[in-house]
Formats: sequence, C-alpha cells, structure tokens
Amino acid sequence: MRVGQSPGAGFVIEELGVPVGYLHMLASKVVGTYEFELAVDPDLRGQLEAPLLRSALARVRQLGGDTALAWVYTPGGERPLEEFGFEPWRDLHQLRVLLPAVTPREVPGIQIRAFENADADALLGVNNRAFEGHPEAGNWSADDLRERQGYEWYDPTGIRMAWLGDRLVGFCWTKVHPGGLGEIYLIATDGGYRGRGVGRAIALDGLHYLSSVRGSTQGMLYVDAANEPALRLYEGLGFEVHHTDRVFRARI
Repeated sequence: MRVGQSPGAGFVIEELGVPVGYLHMLASKVVGTYEFELAVDPDLRGQLEAPLLRSALARVRQLGGDTALAWVYTPGGERPLEEFGFEPWRDLHQLRVLLPAVTPREVPGIQIRAFENADADALLGVNNRAFEGHPEAGNWSADDLRERQGYEWYDPTGIRMAWLGDRLVGFCWTKVHPGGLGEIYLIATDGGYRGRGVGRAIALDGLHYLSSVRGSTQGMLYVDAANEPALRLYEGLGFEVHHTDRVFRARI
C-alpha cells in the first residue's frame, strides 16, 4: 500500500486497487489554513492515518500554509492526530428537537416573509456582521450565496427574512435533508436587534415552516459549544445535544 494523490483535493491509500484510506483536504476561508477529514477502513484504523496525515501536512507546507484543522466525528478519532501536534480547538454540537415546536409569536413591528432575489445584499450584510471572523459562515461574497443557491436542496421560501420596515434585522435559513430531517442551516440577527426576541421569533418561524410546509418531524442545527447565548436560546426552544463533532488544530 502507498499514499497517492486523489483526483480530488486529498490523498488516498489503495489495497489491490480498492481505496482503504482517504484524507480530504480543503482550503479554509482563513488564509494559510487547511481542513482535513479522514476516513479509514475500520480493520485498518491505527495503521493508515499517519501516512495520510504526513502526506497532507507536507502538501500544506508546500502550499505555504501554516495551520491544519482536522475534524473528528467518532470517539478516539483524535488519537492518530496527537503525534503530529494537533490539539483540541473547537467543539461543534448538533442539536435536535421534535417538531412541531412552540407556536411562533410575533415581535411588534417585525414582519417575516420568504427570501426574494432582491434581498441578496441585505442578507449578506446581516450575515457578515453577525458572523464576522467565523470560519464557515463569515465573510460571504455574492459568489458564496450563489453557490448555495445552486445546491439541490436550495429553497428560497425556506429562508425566513425578518424586516423592520425596510431594514432586515435577521433571517433564518432552513434546509431539508433526504428523509425529511429539517435543519436551521443558518440563523443571524443584526447586532443592534439582539436581545429583543428577534432571534427566537425567526427560529420558531423557521421550525414552523419546516414542520407545517415541508413536513419535517424533527429539527436540527449546529452550534459552537462556546456560543453560550445561542445555546441558551436553543435549549429554551427544546433542543438537546444529539452529538458533538470536534476540531483539532496543528500549527505547522
């Protein structure tokens, strides 16, 4: 077996022509940072991770990168990372709730409606102010929005836009997975309107849409474990932790 460059952005190990280990490598929005995801045949765990990681880290250095992030989805998956200097950096909770959720309540003066193409600039403005510095959701361009609008699951009606007159003060972008699981894909409240019930109102509106229009019986979302205000909001809506994905970081 040997490590080879895959046709995509990553590295693969094959045995008799069959892939038995793969490391996907993706450039982060943060310049100089690259993200890794590892998949290894269960019978070969503990044997293939090191050569894959060694090859990927060499490639990051070749590209001039200085940081690697590795996602871990299973307990114990961090062990192969330790010899390469990876340390815990971020925990991402997946929360779930049974639907229908609490009935939405109106916030005085706030009107919630579906996304329209003319709303694109307003959505990007709120999003980038709310997620400034965020590794996935921050610093979106019009191209980032158009890319997501091209996804098979994209549904403009599922982007719930909260307006105060002609000012967008928040939005809740929903997504439905195969099988019907409904997700709050992205939710943001503009800075000056936090703490006024806008976030709760648009979250409930999004969950109501997933349940009443799309037929979802369970809702989910991802939230950073360090985001205590968001956790309090979601726990108040009945969400509970389903599982936690972990990110480990190495400086190169």
